[in-house]
Formats: sequence, structure tokens, C-alpha cells
Amino acid sequence: MSTILVFNAALRGYGAPKRETTYGISTHDSEPESAPSDGEENTDSSQHEGSAALLNSSSKYTNKSSASASSASAPSAPSSPSSPSPSQLNRDSATSLNSSEYADASSTSSHDHANNQSQYSNTTSHSADHTETSPIHASNQNLSANNIYYSNGTRAVVNHWYGWQPDIKTAMDCTWVECLKVNHTCKTCRDSPTDMAVPFVDPGEDWVPDVTMLRRMFLDGHDSNGNPWPPPLPKELCDVVNSSENTRRLLDEAKIVGAPISRTPETKNNKLLCFIYTMERKHNTSIRAMRETWAPGCDGFLAFSTKSDPRIPAISVPHRGKEKYGNMWQKIRSMFQFVGKHYLSEFDWFYMGGDDLVVYPQNLKNYLGTINSSEPHYLGRRFKGKKVGFNTGGAGYALSRPALQCLLANLEEQVCGPWKMTSQEDVMTAICLERACNITYEDTRDDQMRERFHHWMPDFEYFYKGGKFWYYNFIKEWGILLGNQSCSSETVNFHYIKNPTMARYLYHYVQDVQGCNRTI
Repeated sequence: MSTILVFNAALRGYGAPKRETTYGISTHDSEPESAPSDGEENTDSSQHEGSAALLNSSSKYTNKSSASASSASAPSAPSSPSSPSPSQLNRDSATSLNSSEYADASSTSSHDHANNQSQYSNTTSHSADHTETSPIHASNQNLSANNIYYSNGTRAVVNHWYGWQPDIKTAMDCTWVECLKVNHTCKTCRDSPTDMAVPFVDPGEDWVPDVTMLRRMFLDGHDSNGNPWPPPLPKELCDVVNSSENTRRLLDEAKIVGAPISRTPETKNNKLLCFIYTMERKHNTSIRAMRETWAPGCDGFLAFSTKSDPRIPAISVPHRGKEKYGNMWQKIRSMFQFVGKHYLSEFDWFYMGGDDLVVYPQNLKNYLGTINSSEPHYLGRRFKGKKVGFNTGGAGYALSRPALQCLLANLEEQVCGPWKMTSQEDVMTAICLERACNITYEDTRDDQMRERFHHWMPDFEYFYKGGKFWYYNFIKEWGILLGNQSCSSETVNFHYIKNPTMARYLYHYVQDVQGCNRTI
């Protein structure tokens, strides 16, 4: 009984984890009272019937010849106050792709670290030949003209939604504390559905999202209306958790600080793509909060959703079976396949998680920078299962390019359960990596044995006393530090952050130490 009381008390203010039929929760979050079982491959061919349209098979990852990604023309965007429409663009000005870090992102020669003789050789490199569409300059001088271009894998195209940002009212009609309420009616909390109601053209099924858009906007520093971007977070956000003191205690006592986001081009061996799973109804809440806080700190960002939206960017991809929590493995498989087809040669690390994460991207990148990205690595928060060790999907996990390549090459093999319908996507990923690639999880703790990746929210990490429910069973092999020693000062993430105002607070308080008057 005492264990249950501790668990419930630690979750106050967030809502206890419960089974959902959406993609906003991790594999093992649904039943905290009992340990999840390790997945076994289900090769029942009867599950083939009724499947959704599938992506190409994994044979493309073993073909040694160069493969070009699908070509996609940039969609025309409707005129709006906060997006550069065709009428706002100068079609008479000729310009070429810039020579920045994104100028030749899909060129094999500019971004190939793998040894061609290795079993992990880069097998999905795109053609280095770029054919530009009609050269276009943004007339808005607040944006770098060349930054509206991106590579869709075969050519340079224009992203008409580059610089788009929902309007933000300077005067609040409520307090940020009120924004924490689940059913608040405030219209200035930056989570209103009407803020995302600007119509946009469906990009079509062959669309290849511009995953570097948010990073380029961050480097520009302004949206298309000349407003600072990402939108500044007010000082009032520093004080919204007074009713949840354990959250603040953990952040302060563990001295958790987000490293400043780099504004210089990334080196060619530490480029990070962050991609998450979500649903359309989260676009104006959790996904918008990500877009305006931590997502621009990744070199690339993409949301896999139930509806495509080039403004985020978010894309809906087909997968086997129904769109439901119990079929998470098939959704994740399709996400990996899409990333492998279009972005494998552009990035060195691939971090995947859910839409209730808050991430400190420079902390993540600094940690990944200490590890050789040309070798296979599978990094996250270790859980020890009965049959396989895995990194919990709740904390998200990062794969180096060689690890992702091997996963992709084997996703359709029986050992990887290609037809299995299960919510345990993290277990299935680990099974495939271990049995097909001989890749297993690693110890990601800091030099004081404190965890970097977290399955829980901050106040649970602080309040947890070591009670023996399912969580304890998964971590007892290597032990766990408690209280203010549970989290590294270089923490990478927190999980179960479902309220967008809480997400903004956790990012702001950790990243802006001076602005929040923290004493570290």
C-alpha cells in the first residue's frame, strides 16, 4: 500500500499514467502496477489481411547502388499574415543554394563516414546532383533569402512555410498558472486551436518534409513577420510550479542546466535528427510547445502524426494495421523506414520519442559528441527485461547511423517481428537490434553514476524512494540513486510532460538560468 501511495503522490499535478489509445504515452506507461512483458515475434501471416498501404521493403537498405529520394515540388501556400506566400516572393531574383551546413545536405560525398567495406556501409545515399526549381527570394528582409531553400533528396526546392509562426498576443488575458489547468479557457496560453487554424495546402503523398526548417529559423532568429524566433518565454513562467515544489527542488538541488544552444554549423559527425510520434489533436498543444522550445536545438526535427502539416513540420505515413496504441510497433517501423529512405545520409544520430517529452537538445548533443557516431550505438535509459534489455521508449532513445542502418536492413526479417501488432515498440526495437545486429543498450550515466535519460517527470524522480513496483524490477540490476542524486546535471530529457505550459516551464527554467534568477 505504501508503494502505491508514493507513486500517486509523486504524480500529482500531471495525472497518473494510464492506458490510452493515442500515441502520447510510452510503451510501458500504461500499467505501472505490473511489469510489461518482453515481446516475442509474431509471424502469423493472417495479420497480413487488412493492412494499410506499406512503405517499400527493406531491400533498399541493402542495395549498394545509390538511390535517389522521391522528388516533391513545394506546395503553394495561401497568403497569410505570418507566412511568405507566392505573392510575397520575388521570382525575378536569381539565387543559388547557400554554402552553409544545409546547402548540400543530401550529397553522399559531403556526409559519408561509413567504411564502404563495412556491413554498415551507407546504402541509401542520395544523388549529389541538385536541380533547383525557379529561384525565389523572400522579400521579407528578416529572413535569410537562401534559407527558404531545402533539399528534398534530389533537388533544391522552396519551403513556402519557412518562417511561419502563430500570432502571439503580448498581453495575457490570464496568468501562466491558470494555463496549467487542464480545461482552462484562456486564449493566450499559446495552445489554442484557433492559433493553428490558418489554412494550408495539403503537401501530397510524395511530400518530403523540410526537417531542417526549425533549425534554420533558429539561426535566422526571426519569423516571417520579423518577430523574435523562437518566441521569447516570459519571466512569469519561472514561477508557475510553486504548487509542485519537488519539481523545483530537483532542478535546483541536482543543478540541472541546459547547455546553450549552439548557433554555429554542426560538425559533420554529430548532426542530430529528432523525430517524435503524435496525433493531430496534439498539434496545437504539445507539438507547438516543442516547436517553440527544444525542437530548434536539433539539427532536424519531424513529427510523425495522423495528419501532415508542413508548418510544423508533421507528416502522416502509412503503416500495417490500425492507428492505435496497441499497434505502436508498426507505426514506429514505418517512421524508421521513412527516416532511412529520406534522411539517413544527412544525420549522424537519430533520436526518437513521444509527444510528452521535454528535451535539452544541446545536453543531448554534447553527450553524443563524446561517442563515435561511425560505430553502432543504441543509447537511452536502460531497462532490464526478462528476455531482453531495452531502452525505454518513454525517455526516447538515440541510434547512430550504423545502428539505424542495420535495423533498417533487418526490419522485414522474421527475427524482428515484421507483422507483430504490439504496443511495446521499444522492446521490439531492442530485440531486432540485439538478435539481428548484435547491438545492445549501453550505460549512459554520467561520471557520478547519475542518469541522463529519464522515464519520469522531475517530481517523481525527486520523490521516489525505491518502492518495489514494476519500475524497480527493471532497474534493480545496476541500482539507482534517489532524490537529488537521481538526475545528472547534464540531464537530456523528462517524460510524461503532457501540459504544454509545464513543458515551456521545464525548458525555460533549465535553459535560462540567469533569466529565472537561479543560483547554481
